[in-house]
Parts: sequence; C-alpha cells; structure tokens
Amino acid sequence: MDRILPRGLPWSRSADDSVRRATGGLVRILTDEDTPALQALAAQDPVANCFVESLLQGGRLAGTRQSGSLFLGVDAPHGQAGPTTAGGSGGSLTAACWAGSNVVPVEADRGIGALFGQALLPLRRRFASVYGPQEAVRGIWSELSTGIQRARDVRDEQPLMVIEGEPQVPPHPEVRPTRPEEFTALLPAAAAMFEEELGFSPLLNGAVQYRLRLEELIQRGHSVVLTAPDGRIRFKADLGVVSRDCTQIQGVWVHPSERGRGLAAPAMAAVVHHARTVAPRVSLYVNAYNTPAVRTYERVGFTRVGTFSTILM
Repeated sequence: MDRILPRGLPWSRSADDSVRRATGGLVRILTDEDTPALQALAAQDPVANCFVESLLQGGRLAGTRQSGSLFLGVDAPHGQAGPTTAGGSGGSLTAACWAGSNVVPVEADRGIGALFGQALLPLRRRFASVYGPQEAVRGIWSELSTGIQRARDVRDEQPLMVIEGEPQVPPHPEVRPTRPEEFTALLPAAAAMFEEELGFSPLLNGAVQYRLRLEELIQRGHSVVLTAPDGRIRFKADLGVVSRDCTQIQGVWVHPSERGRGLAAPAMAAVVHHARTVAPRVSLYVNAYNTPAVRTYERVGFTRVGTFSTILM
C-alpha cells in the first residue's frame, strides 16, 4: 500500500506545464474533475487495477493532494471517447498513472508507459517502486531510469494470478483473522517475511509506519494467521489491497520450521475463503523464480491471467 509520502513538491501549474512540455502535450496531471473517467478506466480490469480502484473507492479523487501524490493521464485522440463512466458519458482518458511513493500504471502499454516515464522526470521525485502490468512498467522504467532513480532490484516477470471457483485443496480449519492481542506475535513474523522478500528489515527505517500498517490490517480483518498452541505464528497472509471488486493477497509467509510439510496450500485455501467474504475476486502476483510458491498457488487453484513487473528502488 502507498503509505510513505513521496519526496517532491505538490502539484502546481508549473508542474503540469513541465509534464506537458516533456511529453509534447500528450500527458497531463489530472484534476478532481477527471475522477469519473479515471474510475471507469480502472474498472476495465479490476484485477490488474486493484490498487488504484482501492484508492478511488476509498474516497481518493483524481486531483493532486498536499502530500504530493498525483495521477498522470493520457487523453484519447480528439473525437474518440474513452471508457464509459458509470453515468453513461464517455470519459477522455485512455491511460493513467498513479505517482505516490510508488508508481502504478493504469491501462497503459509500453509506449504510453514510456510517456509516463518522460512525464515523471521533470518532477524530480524519488519513488520506492514501479509496479504493475509488465509492458507498461518496462516503458516507464526505460525513461525514468535515465534520471535520478536507480534500481535496487528488477523483478521483471511476476505472474498475476486469480482463482475462479472453489480451492482445489481443503482449507485448513484453523486459519483465521488475526486478533488484536496477537500483534506482538505477528510483528516479528511479518518483519521476517518483509526482510526475506525485500532484503532489509522494515523495523530499521519507517518502523512506526510499518507498525501502524500492521495494526490497520488486523483491525480491518485483513490479516490472517495460523498459530501454534504456544502462540507462535506458523503461517500468515494479508489482504494487502482491497477494492469492492477484488482482493490482492500479499505478505504470505510460512515459518521456516513448517516449510516443505504441506502447510501452505491448505492455509492459502483458507485465505481464499476469507478473502471472498470481502470481495468476489481473489488475486495475487508472485516472482516467477519462486517456483515453490507458484506451484503452491497452482495447486490451490490459481491460474495466470497476466504478468506484472516490479522495479524496487
């Protein structure tokens, strides 16, 4: 989730002018009036655009906020309508891009992604990551990498997966939402997962934000665990991104002593059941090189519907 405020100045007319000049007028900074068209654009693919839909459904409008977060947009050619809004009128947007602490494209191909990368350069901001559909991310990074950003890790192929129907393995009966009093037990497990995935502990920098995020997941019922009799966390997962249409499972972790013992698949099946009490579609994305995880998700019943990429900075 987008929790860390981006470095850089909030929106200004000069920022919008810079974006337009950098892209020959093809990209602009969106305003609140673009919200219906942006909502319609994101709704074209509720799985790939789950993060942006979660922002918009949570009350975020398309215009820039004091934090400096903003949406970029590319309009359909003159005379062509964009996606139809809920009210039935044609929007003008053909693609968009969120720029907060992370950069997330919406309905962009590689060429439009490159335009977004060009648009971000004059803003001279630092981002934690670029992630989303592979071709759009590749396009953004082809331009953004020529500026001040440097990649710490490039995860070029990440299968985007969805499960249709019931899980193909019985769910573990003891997997359940995390209780508030289990925060102390969950924190080291969550931090261990984070460090395994990203290579550094979230408790070294930004510890307050990380703890607040974990508390929020618990309070919302979006943290799921399996515990041992002594309270130790055997398995954990998060509904990391949630919209009305889709949940995106993140933060999956099995205690090292439990790995290779057949726990992950039934535990994930239970997470799917819980996620469907929140939204009808259940998705995740995973590094293609993580073969054990991919096989586990396939065993549960997840199938690949696309490919994401992530650039970590």
